[in-house]
Amino acid sequence: MPTTTSSSSSFSSAASSSGNRQADVFSRLASSDPEVKLKALREVKNQIIGNRTKKLSFLKLGAVPAIASALSDSECNSILVQSAAALGSFACGFEAGVQAVLDAGVFPRLLRLLTSSDEKVVDAGARSLRMIVQSNQAPKYDFLQEKNMEFLFSLLNSENENVSGLGASIIAHACGTTVQQQVLCDAGVLEKLVILLDGSLSQREACLESLATVLKNNPEAVSRFVGLEAGRYLSSVTELTKDS
Repeated sequence: MPTTTSSSSSFSSAASSSGNRQADVFSRLASSDPEVKLKALREVKNQIIGNRTKKLSFLKLGAVPAIASALSDSECNSILVQSAAALGSFACGFEAGVQAVLDAGVFPRLLRLLTSSDEKVVDAGARSLRMIVQSNQAPKYDFLQEKNMEFLFSLLNSENENVSGLGASIIAHACGTTVQQQVLCDAGVLEKLVILLDGSLSQREACLESLATVLKNNPEAVSRFVGLEAGRYLSSVTELTKDS
């Protein structure tokens, strides 16, 4: 059947061509030329966004360790932004990608991006970390440690909405016990989350999810929330629910 053979041949050719392009991009990730490396990082990021098949292909090539190396070795802000964005794209809704990113050991480096003086670097780091913390494979966050609580509030108090949204996401995905709920309530998290509800849509969604997590199946926490500011905080959440 000539038609079938021709179709199969065309498919194989297309697949081979795609694989060759990915291999070419991968090889350029290790380039000593910053411009070549930057272009390769952008290409990887653009190819894998929303495409699990290409994410898997690049994972098999070893792209994540290569990108992690670019992130760790460079002081160029553009490369830091694109590296963080690419790692976040691998982690977004793709557990194998999350595991690869964590295995590459870049979590501490991504955290350090949050202290950058460049807002774009901070944004990229926060977005990437948010993709990771939403996974069940994310490092466990111990709210009972004072230094961790201080770090959490440093995120929530940030004027950068991506950073404060990251703080809210950590709460939403790491708070799972009554003790943790109590510790967060005692620290003033409820009040802080309600204040952040005035932010962007993305930030608002993260804060609402966090509030739901802290209050879930906890009558004491709910009672505490209802009583804040004579019910004004509850009214704020109720109004948002009506809007949606």
